[in-house]
Amino acid sequence: MRPLSILLLVLAVPLAAQQPAAAPSASVPDSTVADTVAPGIVHTYLVRGAGPWRAHVVRVALRDGRYAVRSVRALDSLRGRETVSAIVARAQREGRDVRVAINADFFDVRTGESVNNQVSDGRVWRALPWSGRPRAPMRSARGQFGVTRDGRPVIDRFVFAGTVHALRAQWALDGVNVVPANGQGLVLWLPEGNGRSRADSSGTARELRVRVMRGSWRDSLLLRSAGQPAAADSAPLAAGEAALVAYGSAISRLDSIAALRGVFDIHASWIPSVGAIEQLIGGWPVILRDGVPMVEDAATREFTASGNANVRHPRSLVGFDADTSHLFLIAIDGRSSASVGMTLAEAADFLRTLGVSHALNLDGGGSTALLVNGRVVNRPSDPQGERSVANALLIETRPVRP
Repeated sequence: MRPLSILLLVLAVPLAAQQPAAAPSASVPDSTVADTVAPGIVHTYLVRGAGPWRAHVVRVALRDGRYAVRSVRALDSLRGRETVSAIVARAQREGRDVRVAINADFFDVRTGESVNNQVSDGRVWRALPWSGRPRAPMRSARGQFGVTRDGRPVIDRFVFAGTVHALRAQWALDGVNVVPANGQGLVLWLPEGNGRSRADSSGTARELRVRVMRGSWRDSLLLRSAGQPAAADSAPLAAGEAALVAYGSAISRLDSIAALRGVFDIHASWIPSVGAIEQLIGGWPVILRDGVPMVEDAATREFTASGNANVRHPRSLVGFDADTSHLFLIAIDGRSSASVGMTLAEAADFLRTLGVSHALNLDGGGSTALLVNGRVVNRPSDPQGERSVANALLIETRPVRP
């Protein structure tokens, strides 16, 4: 399924739910209720008759380093889906103090694979040289939210730009755990990619099995060749194994690496460069930059579908203020008479009133779920309740070091 079709399916709602909202009801007074969740974390519930809208806003102080922002995959797997509640419960069983959580990237409803890049605690789960609609005349990249190694939040349209080094030679690495949509590139596959064929539709992809000797994505991975290039397949990779897979014209790169018959290392980097990225998760599209709404040209910049941008939906959003001192996680309810949801333009304007300068739209609709202290505070719009999703953003209390 093409990513655009996936996203439309995720956001699909009955036609009646896509009609413009009725005039605001004078019987619904505006109200704002704020609650301190923990020192530096405030949860605010806003009711606005002008929509009518109901929104939950969590504001997290970042400067004192009390809290860590983490991107977490459902089931701790590249494939599969899990509710945000289940993701939080699993993290808590691991001894983590999760204060706030929200659903994140769009995903393939069949496999649970997220559409965009993801980095968790420095570990690259999925990386793309570009994203957006496959085989489109223009290549683009969708918006993503990240946290640098020094704790600074960032929002941009990041693309992966890895490198392979051996002796004095260097080659481009185009992705991690993904078959390139355009059929071109050199990709590193790791065991978390098991369950998906590494071969392309043309059947011409070639792979070189390698051993992971040591290192990590935070610095570099040291690999050793373990054979000769062969046709790419779907044979599972064991712990400590990996495969360099070449698609299209990248086969010549793979042959050059294999000819060295030795050790080489792999480095991850991202464009634009913001320093080392510790957490990264996708969305679609960027709606605020430096306090300026970015919605109007999102259709050409990020291939935003009008059914997403210009229709009132439940929304999940992440953003931060101008000096990056506070992070905002927002859930806007929708598809009900009490709260109709927002268009992207309405969401951008709403966030500006909160003091947000940079913001990204996350997967919304029935996927929208915001948890505070383990409890879902918004009203998910699916009839069955909270939807299983691909990944989530968590706000955790950092352990106190002795």
